[in-house]
Amino acid sequence: MRIAPSPAAPAPASPIDANADADARDAAASDAGTFDRALVVVHGMGNAYRSQILLEWAEPLLGRMDWLARDKVIGAAERHGVEIHESDLSGELPMVTATVRYPGPRAQASGEASDPDDDVVLKIAILEARWSESFVPMSRGQVFQWAVVFMWRTLWRVLDLFLGTMVLVPWYTLVRHWTKSPAEPRELPKAVDLVIDLVRLTVCCVAFAVTWVFLVLLAVVLTPILPLISPLLLIPWFKNVAQGVIDGVIESIGDVAAWKQRPLRASAMRLVVRNALTRAKELVGDGDVHLFAHSQGAAVATFTLFEELEPSDYNVTRLTTVGAAVVLLGREQWLGRPDEYTPVARWIERNTGVDDDRKVRWANHWAIWDPFSAGPIADSAPGRRERWRNAYFPGRATAMGPEEHAVHNTSQPFLDHSVYFENTVQVVEPTARLLLGPEFPAAPASVSYVENRLSVIDKKSLGTNLLASVVIAAILPGLPGVYALFATLASWIAGAIGFVIGVFPGGQDVEEAVPAAIASASIVTDPEGLGPWSWLIASGFTLAVLIWLNQVLSTVTRRSREWDRCPIEPRHWLVLSSIPRAAYVAGAFLCVWFAILAWAKPPLEWLLVDAVILLIGAVFVFVEPLYSPVPVVVAARVDADEARTPTIAAATTPMKLRDAVRTEEFRRDLAARRRLLSPQGWRARLWARWFHAWRATTVTADEPSA
Repeated sequence: MRIAPSPAAPAPASPIDANADADARDAAASDAGTFDRALVVVHGMGNAYRSQILLEWAEPLLGRMDWLARDKVIGAAERHGVEIHESDLSGELPMVTATVRYPGPRAQASGEASDPDDDVVLKIAILEARWSESFVPMSRGQVFQWAVVFMWRTLWRVLDLFLGTMVLVPWYTLVRHWTKSPAEPRELPKAVDLVIDLVRLTVCCVAFAVTWVFLVLLAVVLTPILPLISPLLLIPWFKNVAQGVIDGVIESIGDVAAWKQRPLRASAMRLVVRNALTRAKELVGDGDVHLFAHSQGAAVATFTLFEELEPSDYNVTRLTTVGAAVVLLGREQWLGRPDEYTPVARWIERNTGVDDDRKVRWANHWAIWDPFSAGPIADSAPGRRERWRNAYFPGRATAMGPEEHAVHNTSQPFLDHSVYFENTVQVVEPTARLLLGPEFPAAPASVSYVENRLSVIDKKSLGTNLLASVVIAAILPGLPGVYALFATLASWIAGAIGFVIGVFPGGQDVEEAVPAAIASASIVTDPEGLGPWSWLIASGFTLAVLIWLNQVLSTVTRRSREWDRCPIEPRHWLVLSSIPRAAYVAGAFLCVWFAILAWAKPPLEWLLVDAVILLIGAVFVFVEPLYSPVPVVVAARVDADEARTPTIAAATTPMKLRDAVRTEEFRRDLAARRRLLSPQGWRARLWARWFHAWRATTVTADEPSA
């Protein structure tokens, strides 16, 4: 549904246009029923451009499907993998089509390549549902007036999520370790567990208190400002300064306001999803349609599927939501109507009386720092809290809801929401396996656990290194002698720029340009000029370098672990991946110690006490990613009769890393991967891949992501 800016008489179709339309209809008719599976992807809030969400998800999904299909452990040969047939990124309904071929039952059972007749061949279509141009947007004033109430609702959900992640998880961990019976196995002695848990709880409580105060004060300041932003744009100088930023904010949240406040425009969004599902049903015939939605798109897709449609009429058998704002956004608000919305109850109702193979299986992925999803999906706040707790500490379950996957994207607040497509292990691969179908062999439980645990440790290390970078950048320029080195480096850079300027004709000579360039940057080139602004500039430069280096190291580690099938002992991998974290943590605590030495000048005995305390703190920060709780998958709970019968909710049995790597299935899988590598040897190939990954990272580090 597209609303034109003004009515106009339709122009007569040219013969070329008529032929193009006829060709399109013929192509659509020829595609009908030729695909085994179709995936409809729905974008989240913001003004998405054509094919953006399609590229964002089709590329990692098809890449992972190709990686899985070519796994030699299940008997893959060179003929296996993904073959792209069509990549229509500019049509009215962008779509990618591909064929996936992977080893069949005989090859999977033997682990040896078999003849092509044994292969499983699937034709898959991936379509985009995009509503960005389907309705007239709301005005700035309307959006900002609505945003005040929405901001406070979002804020309390964010604080509730952060309370759980920062305070309740450490508290429940302490209680679990303290109440564990002597017969139960422990990774560490009880006294060590208690010390680590107490330090973690104390630090996290302080961090949460600071975060709470900052966010609440920010909301208090913005509350009177937001309604005034639109009138302030009437002032010319304010409009010139702020309009670009304000328009960007409107593009990000404008369709959210339209979804909640304008029912006709909300209906236009749902119509886009319905049309995409209709086209997907035409493509697969009797095959399966999967619906995949992110952020606001999850709210739109869920409402469309369970409130307006019969999923079985569109062959929808899978719903996957990531960063879902289903609970936050709910349904559109009609004046005079109640706003109550129970998506889980509607999902269960739609599945009632439907054959098992036609029921909609719902998997929900939420990042532990994502403020918009803010945890699991349920029809009540106590139900959401219960399912959140069962993700970390499986126990009694009474609340109904979809299969819940708590994932680690970046371990950095306010960044987790937009990078689900980069989470290969916890989001992309499970979705790719669903598209490959039940014929594709599942990974051994211990292998999946090890991959997941290593991924979580890497993501936690990324967040730890970021916090250490902030500490280093804030303190380092103010230490004695450090700023002089920074000023010398800045002088070299300014001098190099001046030299380049002097080389070109028509300006100053090199002898004049170099001193002039250094003088123009005197705020950072004077070794004795340390002040608030120069300190801020030096800190910003240091932080940028440390964050860039952290991202490069993390990308190299992640690519090697996720795409080289990790033919290395996990304990060796943990040692290698812990080196950057050790360097960042040591750098942060050394900066703090030297700052105490230089600025406080305490007596020697107190300086030694400070060193011991800082050393204990550094050790704790370093080991915390290795021993912090890792969420498990919470099974879907759909039977209304079960609500009166509490059960133990755990789809994934908690496991220890050291126990998982000792299992026979993990050792067998590791040995098979090493055996199937090139004759050069797995060690040589591993280091070669690390080198190529590093080269690729340095070349593409400055390129924008999809």
